[in-house]
Order: sequence, then structure tokens, then C-alpha cells
Amino acid sequence: MLRTELRNQFEMYREDMKGDIKAQIESHCKEIREDIAVWRHQTKDDMETIRVELADQVDKLSTAQKENARTQEDMEKSLSDMSDRVVALEKSQQALISDNKRLTEKCVDLENRSRRQNIRIVGVAEGAEANNANNFVARFLVEVLGGENFDRAIVIDKAHRSLAPKPRLGEKPRAIIARLHYLTDKEKVMSLSRAKGKLSFEGSPVHIFPDMSPEVGRQRAAFNQVKAKLRDAGVQYSMQFPARLVITVDGTRHMFKDPPSAERFINSNSLSPPEEG
Repeated sequence: MLRTELRNQFEMYREDMKGDIKAQIESHCKEIREDIAVWRHQTKDDMETIRVELADQVDKLSTAQKENARTQEDMEKSLSDMSDRVVALEKSQQALISDNKRLTEKCVDLENRSRRQNIRIVGVAEGAEANNANNFVARFLVEVLGGENFDRAIVIDKAHRSLAPKPRLGEKPRAIIARLHYLTDKEKVMSLSRAKGKLSFEGSPVHIFPDMSPEVGRQRAAFNQVKAKLRDAGVQYSMQFPARLVITVDGTRHMFKDPPSAERFINSNSLSPPEEG
């Protein structure tokens, strides 16, 4: 009897426990389902937010990429235009250089043609010409070069001192520049001057040079070292207008337009002065 009663009580207790456990499980499951629903909703909202943000960023990147592409295209076009302009400018510059060279050479030629009949006298004391430089130069040439060498009077078109400032006492006198009326007289004067070598006037050394432009003077000066070698070697040479070196070897004339070619000729023909022992 007691056992049966205890069994019944146990069964009742077990049923109660099962009911409580089931109720608690159902309660927990409901809470979990509710939490899952909340998390799912939050996750969905977060994903939507991320999607919107990513879409916005993609749009911005796409816009930036398009702008960069347009900028690159504009830059490429600009560079192409600049390249074309540079090419055109280079062609124009080359044409200008060519024109400038041609015009410069023409100006130099015209200037030297205008000086063709001029001579430059160096070493005459200031004031020696008094008030008539033309008459002085005519007398000077006869006295220095010898009157017997001229069968008629030398006609001087114009004579004057160089345009440099008048020198002070003790300084070198300015050169006298004179234009001879006849080219033949000028050529004779230069030939006699070279033949006589050292010239003097009133006890002072003087020199007679052809008058030429500064450019031709520089071109001729470039041959100075070559001419010094030829003098030391005793080789005959002369300068031809405007700046051509003529070397005479065994009766044959050789003309050179620049010092390097003359140097090569000297070396190849063993025209250098002998070395001192």
C-alpha cells in the first residue's frame, strides 16, 4: 500500500518535473527564436547599410575614374598638341638659324666689300696728320714704301683716326684708317709692305694692315698658331680674303679654309720646324 502510494507520488512528481522542464525549454526556445529574429533583423539592416555605403563608394570611385580618364585624355591631347607645336617651333627655329646665318654672312661680306680698298696704319703718333689726314696718308705711303714704287700720286678718298677715345700722353696712338681711291693702289701698298717687312716712320716702327671687319679679323686670328709654325719652318704662306690661308710648297699653292685642315697638311708633309737638339 505504502509502495503504491510512493510510486504514485513519484509519478506525479516526475510528471510535474517534465512539465516544468518542458515549459522552461519552450521558454528558452522562444527567447532564442526572438533573439535570432532580432539579430537577423539587425544583420539585415547592417548589411543594407553596408550595401548602400559600398554602392556609394563604388559610384564615387567610378566618377573619379571617369574624371581621371577625361583628365588623362585631355593631357594626352594637350601633350600631342604641344609636341606638334614644338616640332613646328624647331622647324621654324632651324629656318631662322639658317636665315640668320645667311644674312650674317651677307652682312659680313658687304661690310668687308665696303672695306676692300681700306688700309689700317698702326704706330703713327697722334697729331702727325695735322688737319689734313688725306694728304698725310698719301705722303706717308710714299715716304715709307718708296716714291720710286709709284708712277703716279696715290689718291686717298678718306682718312681718319679710329673711333676709339683719344689716348692720353704715353698711351699707344690710335690707328689711321684710310680708303684708297684705286684698288690697285691698295694692293700695291699691301704688297710693298709685305716685301719690305719692317717699316719705320720718323724713327718709330709702323705697320700697314688691310682693314677688315671684326668677324674676319677673328677668323684670320684663328690661323696665328699655324702661321707661326710656317714661319719657323721657313714655308711661304699668305692670307687670301676673307680668311683663307694659302701655303706654297714646291711652287704649288694649297688653300685652307680652317686651321685644323692646315694643321693636318703641315703634319702630313713634315713642314713643322726641326726640333732643337
